[in-house]
Amino acid sequence: MKKLPFDTDQELLADIANGDSRAFEILYRRYFSKLYGAAYKRLQDRELTEEVVQELFVSLWERRTTLPIENIESYLFSSIKYLVIAQFKKNSLFEKYSSTLDATENDDNFTEQAVAFDELNQAYQEALQLIPEKCREVFLLKRSGLSQREISERLDISEKTVENQMTKALKILREALKDYTALLILFLLENIL
Repeated sequence: MKKLPFDTDQELLADIANGDSRAFEILYRRYFSKLYGAAYKRLQDRELTEEVVQELFVSLWERRTTLPIENIESYLFSSIKYLVIAQFKKNSLFEKYSSTLDATENDDNFTEQAVAFDELNQAYQEALQLIPEKCREVFLLKRSGLSQREISERLDISEKTVENQMTKALKILREALKDYTALLILFLLENIL
């Protein structure tokens, strides 16, 4: 029996890496509805869900030549999970800040919160610079949603090294930001209550 083109995901990936848009379209059609369903179950918003799934596929196409993907299904579902989490974080912060903007009686409180947030963000940015370069690279890749395995493959280091670098980065950040713990707690309490 003659083998059809694009029988397996691995064949699709190889052709996509070579810029084959037809292979990409087949992959898109194969996984779009499954990914849409997984994202919609959590987001409960059709437009937002479509945006998140599209973002994943755009990212996949843009990085097609550099992604060392072994199992495309696992990669896609892990990626959609992280994009949904990122969307929740973004929406949560947006809602918190937009609700404080709408409350005119809390203008002074908003100013204090904005100053506190700016101070906390500045301290975080400075703390990031304290982390050694390679360690910071691992930390930022992890924050962008990559798994330990993906980071390990991308940087050509072991998964244990990735884990150790993350531990080191978090320890440095905790130490550098320990004076801001109270400020962070107050900031969160004011925005939650």
